[in-house]
Formats: sequence, structure tokens, C-alpha cells
Amino acid sequence: MARIEIPMMAKYQRPIIKLYNKQTLIDTGAVIPMLSMDADDIEARFSAEKLLIGHTVGGIGGSSRGDVYRLGEFKVGDITYAPFDAFVPYEPSIKYPILLGAPLFYGMFYGFDTVNSKFIIETNNVPLTRKFELRELHGQLYPQIDGIFVQDTTLFLSDMLCGI
Repeated sequence: MARIEIPMMAKYQRPIIKLYNKQTLIDTGAVIPMLSMDADDIEARFSAEKLLIGHTVGGIGGSSRGDVYRLGEFKVGDITYAPFDAFVPYEPSIKYPILLGAPLFYGMFYGFDTVNSKFIIETNNVPLTRKFELRELHGQLYPQIDGIFVQDTTLFLSDMLCGI
């Protein structure tokens, strides 16, 4: 088991870390990772390619329309996601260029040490190289980590003729 400690930006009093020199919000309620950056920057910085076009992703803050990109690789501390699929909104957010949600840490323990301003991940023998993909089913995006759906899929599975 690996223990990964990533410094949080203490001045914000919330789980914000720096990844790729960008403010990154760890949003435990988020399902789909979001890279709120210019598409040309994403393609150049991450060797990314556009995978799906014109999706709407909703959340508590409202909904955003954008595309899904597949990055060759994305790192969170010592964890490497290859490939890594992320939603890229058409109207980038200035506040948090990178937003990461709970499905990325499926099978792991993670928490926030607010006293010492650290984001802590314990891998629980999960490999440090993982695959994170977004699948489109019935017009919705669903996350998969290492081939396992990590969101309640019963809503669309009941409508499918022959399962996945």
C-alpha cells in the first residue's frame, strides 16, 4: 500500500491542490473530471484528442456544455491515469481549471488533513497506474475506472436489451 500526501493550498480552507501548475479542486461529489482550459492548451499539454462532442454535464452549480477529451496520461501525485478522459466545457472556469471527483480514487482511502493542509491517498494495494474512461450510454456520460463502472448504472441497465 502506498501513502501519497499532496500539499493543499492552505489559504483557501478547502481541498485545493496544485496539479500541472493549476488550481485543482478535489470535489468528492463530482462524478466526471473537468479540465476547464482552452482546448488547444489541453491538446498540446496532455497529448489529448477529442473523443466525444457536444455533451451537457450537470451538477449543483448548474450545467455546462462541452466535449470529452482523452489524455495520454494524467498524474495525481504518484498515481498515473492512462488513458484519462475528462470533460472540457466550452466556457472555461477561471476559478478551478481542474476539478477531480471521487471515482478517480475508487478502491482507495482518501481524506483531507486540514490541520496540516494535506490531501492524503492510501492506495490499498490498488495499482498506481490506472485507466479512467468515460462511456456514453443513452446520451449520458458514465465513469469507468480500470473497466469498472463507478456510478449507479441501474437506471440505464434496466432499459438495455442485453446488458453491457
